[in-house]
Amino acid sequence: MTLFAVCLLATLRLVQRPFGKTLIAIRENEDRTRMLGYDVFGLKLAAVVISGTISAAAGAFYGLLFGYVGATFATVQYSILPLLWVLLGGTGTILGPLVGTLFMFYLIDLSSAVTSAYMLIAGVVLVALTLFAPQGIVGELRKRLWKDLP
Repeated sequence: MTLFAVCLLATLRLVQRPFGKTLIAIRENEDRTRMLGYDVFGLKLAAVVISGTISAAAGAFYGLLFGYVGATFATVQYSILPLLWVLLGGTGTILGPLVGTLFMFYLIDLSSAVTSAYMLIAGVVLVALTLFAPQGIVGELRKRLWKDLP
């Protein structure tokens, strides 16, 4: 929990800094950012290094917490679910993956108490969210309610 809080606060702070603003500019219009004189490749490389560091820390702490990290963590399920959580919560947002993860876990938990076909319910809800909220949950909240949502 401490690692999550530290990474979340550090990421929120990073986005408010000039480095984060430049990464947002690259996301929105890479050519224009390059034209303004920024080293787009170097900034993207730095973003990948930061992302890899956070992921490596999470993996290391998972191994320390449970004492085991097996080959089953390289299956399709463990690579598809995080992508799904990000898409549900909202790409390009800091809080989106957290909201997407919470939404998916609670959806599966609540629907599995009702029926054994809980993945069917999850699939229908995911398709509906993709159709009616293409920017994700946090993206839609940002667009409709709170413009400064991270």
